[in-house]
Amino acid sequence: MPLFILLAAFSVHANETVRLAIGDWEPFTSGRADNANVSEELVREAFKLENIDVEFKYFPWIRSYKYVEKGEYQATFPWTKSAEREEDFHYSKEPLLTEQTVLFHLKSKPLKWERFSDLEGLRIGATLGYATGKILEDNGLKLDYVSKEDFNYQKLLRGRLDIYPSSYFVGYHQINMLLPPTEASLFTHHPKVLEERDYYMLFSKNIPNAHKLIEHFDRGLRKLKASGRYDQILLKVTQPHSHKDVTLKTKL
Repeated sequence: MPLFILLAAFSVHANETVRLAIGDWEPFTSGRADNANVSEELVREAFKLENIDVEFKYFPWIRSYKYVEKGEYQATFPWTKSAEREEDFHYSKEPLLTEQTVLFHLKSKPLKWERFSDLEGLRIGATLGYATGKILEDNGLKLDYVSKEDFNYQKLLRGRLDIYPSSYFVGYHQINMLLPPTEASLFTHHPKVLEERDYYMLFSKNIPNAHKLIEHFDRGLRKLKASGRYDQILLKVTQPHSHKDVTLKTKL
């Protein structure tokens, strides 16, 4: 068979590839730890069920957001819904994740709160581009923003913050990943759930096939959930990791 016929046959059967811009949000996404990217696994397998390949590129979350907004990448995840985002992006119909946000603090600084007014005067950490602190801001509380989530746990440890709102699983994974066991054991969270949020895939409005990709993703994710594989993958989040279980990749 002539070479050009072989190449033509290959191109017919080659899978489409979706380019996704994301950041580090262990244990759901990670460009620096091989066993801390559960939502990436969900996305990869959902698209695979629709014969679509994925390519992940890692940036700070704000840059990932902007790249997809401009159409330089096709989609990003996981993000919550907001009026501002709905102006610039298409959302998947199926939520990728549902997570509970709690307030982290040191065991040596017990926290008691029932109403938002109970948190007035506390030093509250927040991360640029994250929605986990918005409910506190909306209730009149002042937040101290940093560019990377890691910094907030260090600030808590050093007494420069009193509380930090984070996803339950993300918070404990980050603490155990970033800190040695003796320091990680100093952290806890308040049992009161701050809020529960659904997280979605955001697709750029500046790409020609956005609605087609959304249909493929939603259909693939529904297949993944129906098969039981979705729950099997998420079980990895509930399995505790020690500090030694996670190895960070050096980023230049």
